[in-house]
Amino acid sequence: MNYSRTLMTSVLLGGLCSAQNFFELPNVSEKFNVIVTIENCTEDQCSGKTIIDIYDKSSMKKYQTLSSANFYLDLNENRKPALDSLKRSVVFDDLNFDGAEDVAIRNGNNDQGSPFFEVYLNDPFTQQLVLNDELTNLVRSNSGMFTVDPDRKKIIAYLKKGCCWNLRSEYVLVPERGPLKVLEFEEDTRDLKKVTTIKREFIDYKWFAKTTIYPREVYYKEENNENTERN
Repeated sequence: MNYSRTLMTSVLLGGLCSAQNFFELPNVSEKFNVIVTIENCTEDQCSGKTIIDIYDKSSMKKYQTLSSANFYLDLNENRKPALDSLKRSVVFDDLNFDGAEDVAIRNGNNDQGSPFFEVYLNDPFTQQLVLNDELTNLVRSNSGMFTVDPDRKKIIAYLKKGCCWNLRSEYVLVPERGPLKVLEFEEDTRDLKKVTTIKREFIDYKWFAKTTIYPREVYYKEENNENTERN
C-alpha cells in the first residue's frame, strides 16, 4: 500500500476539494512530502500568502507548517506545479553541511527585484526547521538564492547589477557566528574593449586583491575554453 499517496489524498480530500489552490509538490525533498495552500491562483500561476505543510515521508505525520507572505508557483498545461518553478520556489538541501535537509521558501522579491527566500535550518535538538537570520540576510543582499558546494563546504552567492557587472562571493560557515566571506570574484564588462576582473581572498585574517584586465576578445575566448582557470 502506498502510504505516502494515501496521506496526500486524505489531506487533499479533507475539506480541500472545494478549492483549486492546494498543490502537492512532488519530489522536492528526499525526506519530506510537501503540500502548499496558496491564496491566489489563475490558470497558469499562483502567488500570495501561502501555507506550506511538511510531512515526514517515513512516519506520514505532519512535521511542520511554514508560511510565506508571497509565495510563487507556475503551473503547467495540466494545472500542476511546473518543475522549473518548483526549483525557484522551494529549495530542500543541506544548506549548512550537517547532513540534514534544510529548506528555503520563496517569499516575494528583494529590493533589487531578485527572488527572495527565507532559509530554515533543521535543528537536530528540536527536530524542527528554524528560520536562520544570517543565511536569510545573505539571500536578501544578493541576486536570488545562493548555492552550496558540499565538497568544499562553501556557500556561493551571486550579485548582478545591470547587464555588465557581476560578483560571485564564497562563504564558510563559522560555528556560533554564521557565514564568513572568504572570496570575491568581480567581473566588469562595461567597457566595450576590455574586461576587468578583481579577485579578493581572505587569507590569514587579511584580504588580498588581484586585478586583471583582459582584451575583450581574449577574455571571452578563455571563458569558453573549459580548460582555462582564471579563478
